[in-house]
Amino acid sequence: MKLFKILSVLFVSILLGGIVLTGCEDKGDVIAVVNEEKIYKSDFNNMINGLYGANNEATEAQKKSIYESLINTKLIEQEVKARNLSVSDKDIDEYLKEVMAANGLENKEDFYKQLEETYGYDKAFVDSLIKSSLEEQKLYEDVIDKNVKEDEAVIKNAYDENPSKYKMVEVSHILVAIDDTVTKEVALTKAKSLIVRLNTGEDFAALAKANSADTGSSVNGGLLPGFFGADNTTYVEEFVDASVKLNKGEYTREPVLSQFGYHIIKANDVKASFDEVKDYVTEIIYGPIKEKAFTDLVDKLAKDAKIERIMEFDLTKDQEETEKQ
Repeated sequence: MKLFKILSVLFVSILLGGIVLTGCEDKGDVIAVVNEEKIYKSDFNNMINGLYGANNEATEAQKKSIYESLINTKLIEQEVKARNLSVSDKDIDEYLKEVMAANGLENKEDFYKQLEETYGYDKAFVDSLIKSSLEEQKLYEDVIDKNVKEDEAVIKNAYDENPSKYKMVEVSHILVAIDDTVTKEVALTKAKSLIVRLNTGEDFAALAKANSADTGSSVNGGLLPGFFGADNTTYVEEFVDASVKLNKGEYTREPVLSQFGYHIIKANDVKASFDEVKDYVTEIIYGPIKEKAFTDLVDKLAKDAKIERIMEFDLTKDQEETEKQ
């Protein structure tokens, strides 16, 4: 089952501001009122269950974060209506197709069935999650369109000043793990022996399938999805640093040590010209500006709103300090 990926897509906006939860049969107690619109305990419980499981191992600080995200979400929903933005059934259907394709699901019934069996989410509830996520995206795009203007000259100048900074790679890797049964010395010896085999002409993908401890990528010959650059935070720093130094077709001649073990990395493809990395350069320059424009809007909405917080949380002093950071 690949529900983690599905839920990552559906719930990613919770961390950025939340998504509206509607369509629950038993809404329960009111836990907040935002500009005279109510948020219900069932909304909160569904998010807790989706993110932390039915056993609810979330800390009080995490619960409070979700609570505040629901308030922000309500503000966003209200602003979407005020700007006459809308999400059509076709938009929802297209989004759903993308999520299904990314998770290897062939039909909607499987998608809804998995979520209902695992989390108890019915179709109406899931559709409301998708709609709310798309509404937030439309608001984000509207804010950016009105407040952030990209300058082609600025983008080109940034690239020209340091082209190597924006190099992107697509890689495969072989992981020789270090664990309770494999010492660092044994893992290093094995990794070096695999490099020797590569040097004699053996196929990288075949060696990855037979030897890599990263089972998620080994089935695909060690291939990791997509291109990434030096600013990538999905992978550990040592892995990223070694990857972006490679040219197309090259592999690391020495094993790369990380917290997971020793990696042998091969660059399958490289993007380095301005045309190839223009979007990447643009995102690096304007991404933070765009995020700030949207965050500033949400902050203003919260400042101008009439918000009644009914739910309370028992935060320790340490949790309160963490929340302030």
